[in-house]
Amino acid sequence: MRTAFLPSLRLLLSLIAVLLVSRLSPAILGLFEHSSEAELLMTFFSIALIFSLSFGIFYLSRGTPLPSFVIAIFFGMAAQPFLAPVIHNQAVLGALVGFGATLILFGGGLETPFDNFKKLFGKIMMLSFVGLGITAVAFSFGVHLLGDLTGFSITFTAAILLGALLASTDPAAIIPVLKRLRFKNSATKDIIVSESAVTDVTGTLLTVAFLALITGGILESGILEGYSQIFSLESGKLLLRQLIFGTAFGVVGYALLHALTKFKDSHDREYEADSAFFLFIPVIIFTLALAFGGSGYLAAFVAGLLFKMNENLHETERFFNHTIDGFFKPTIFLMLGALVDVPALIEYAPIGLLIAAVFMFVIRPVAVFVSLAPFTLIGRDKVTWTEMAFISFVRETGAIPAVLLVTIASLNLPGIEGLLPIGMWVILATLIIEPPLTPWLAQKLGVATLIPEARSEVAGHSNSAVVIGSRGNSWKNRLPYVVDWAVRHQVPTVTLLLCMEYKYTPENAARIKREAEVMMQRLNDKLARHGQTALHFDTMISEGLLQDKIDRISREQDNVIAIFVGRKMLDYKLDEIKKMSVPLYFMR
Repeated sequence: MRTAFLPSLRLLLSLIAVLLVSRLSPAILGLFEHSSEAELLMTFFSIALIFSLSFGIFYLSRGTPLPSFVIAIFFGMAAQPFLAPVIHNQAVLGALVGFGATLILFGGGLETPFDNFKKLFGKIMMLSFVGLGITAVAFSFGVHLLGDLTGFSITFTAAILLGALLASTDPAAIIPVLKRLRFKNSATKDIIVSESAVTDVTGTLLTVAFLALITGGILESGILEGYSQIFSLESGKLLLRQLIFGTAFGVVGYALLHALTKFKDSHDREYEADSAFFLFIPVIIFTLALAFGGSGYLAAFVAGLLFKMNENLHETERFFNHTIDGFFKPTIFLMLGALVDVPALIEYAPIGLLIAAVFMFVIRPVAVFVSLAPFTLIGRDKVTWTEMAFISFVRETGAIPAVLLVTIASLNLPGIEGLLPIGMWVILATLIIEPPLTPWLAQKLGVATLIPEARSEVAGHSNSAVVIGSRGNSWKNRLPYVVDWAVRHQVPTVTLLLCMEYKYTPENAARIKREAEVMMQRLNDKLARHGQTALHFDTMISEGLLQDKIDRISREQDNVIAIFVGRKMLDYKLDEIKKMSVPLYFMR
């Protein structure tokens, strides 16, 4: 607790500072009022502020118990006056939110191993359709009934929309927590990650279908009646069209991505233009899918799901992840915070907190147990009751529900009073309560163990070592970070393990070894300039599979206290990874 005090204090003081400076917004924004392009300049100013806040939020969240998503919401509330030019400009707000959601769902597809998805297809689909349906309907009934009990008038329209948009889970919030755990059954993690990505899509489809009914003026008055409209002929046609064209253009996107990798096979390095084409693909298939009446979000997800990144696009993947994590995700939550009426948030706190508790501890578990109960009896890989209990808790609601909240709030629809503050309370509750408790619950239920920070019994010893494993050129960007980690943990030896697999030749191995030696000498020179002890570097370059080499090192070399690998190792032989005694650190 003491270690988190100073970062938390720094965060609080920064939030207060933003709140105080925001009081000067009329004078600051007034500087642009006399310009002939005042609206454009104020919009640019607001977007520039979003960039700076995203930067600050990242560093201020480190060392605090709060996830960066939650902190972004609070900063969005504090900076409301400065963000008003974007919030009140529907074209700019729609472009930022739509573009961000497209790339987030595309990234969700990339994060989902397709082989694991196929193997667990039945469980994932039950959670993503049956489970999501149960969650949506139960939440709609729950928020409407609790509204009556607590004295809030929640319309059927608001209740139905809240159920649809909050039913999905968020892989962006879930994956970082799960990386800290070593699972006894890797399928448990695969189900959670894959289902969270798919429910982002199914939840979006359900919400879009309801929005079409509401804007068309044909939504019945009543929750059951409203949900029954989804099964009407008109809604069926709408959903079928979205599914068909969304999937079709997703396949087109995959074909374009595959063509990009084939094109890169004939080039010896990556260039800046590769990132431009990579970003072009999800955006263009999103646009075309919408033009044909399909789901653009589904198209983006399917393209990412079918495609598998390789080393030829390492820098492109790195740029993409930085763009998503550094700008678009914080932007979504900043916009959400800026849209909130703080007095309304306080006013709706009783029902918001109450329905959030019911949501997390009643509705979510019931939906999971009903969806997965058949798999406790049938199938080759049965799900245990303790695994279901764990899955039912890891249900953070985050980025895509936030996108949908922002989108609906910007439409100014009648009869949705309370939708934004209640939705905000649910998102805040799941992001604040569930991530810190997940490791404890995993160990309590016996489904996973916590990966230790390091082997304390050998850390700092003269023969201790860390290993950085790679299959291509990614080690060049990751090695400085590993060196910094080794210095901080007093580990004297860093070993570069490079398995070139099917691209190995003695000539390539010799060339890379020379490059590694030059870089390692540079890193040691830098340590010497700062008065620190030089490290001992080893280089192991071979053919064969990286996973096999890592497995052998973890079993045979007791002095290795940590192994650093790219996150693609999460997709590869998970059954073996989870049995390793050496903690794995997954790097971008």
